[in-house]
Amino acid sequence: MDDAKTEELLLEFTGHNTTRSIKAFAPEGISLESNLEGEAHGVFDSTFYATFDALAKPDGTIEYETRQIHTTTDGQTVLIELSGTSTRVSPTQNRFVGQNTFRTASEQLGWLNGITARHEGEYDPVVGEQRVRVYGTR
Repeated sequence: MDDAKTEELLLEFTGHNTTRSIKAFAPEGISLESNLEGEAHGVFDSTFYATFDALAKPDGTIEYETRQIHTTTDGQTVLIELSGTSTRVSPTQNRFVGQNTFRTASEQLGWLNGITARHEGEYDPVVGEQRVRVYGTR
C-alpha cells in the first residue's frame, strides 16, 4: 500500500487590482503595495480581497507577500497567506511561484489548517489582473 500523499489542485482564483502604491525607492529595489479583489473556485467557492506587498529588485525579480480574506458562498471565512517570487516574462506578463498557508475556524474546511500548499500563476501588470492555482496535499 502506498502511503505517499498526492498533490491536488485545491483552488483557482482570479483577481484584479483596486489600488496600487509605490511605498519607497531603495538600493535593494522598489517597495510596492497593491490591494486587489476577486473570486476563488475549488474546494470552496468565495469572493476575496487582499493586500499585496512586493519588492521589485534590480535584477527583475519580485519578492512578494500577500494576505487574503476569503468569504465562502456559505459564509465561512478563510485566511490565506502567500509568499514567493515573480519573474517578468514580457511587458504584459509576470509568472510567479511560492508557498501558502490557510487559516480557518470553519469545521467543514478545518482540514486546510496546516496543510502543505504551493501556488503558481500569472499577472498582467498593465491591466492589473492575476490568475492563481493553489495545490496542496491533505
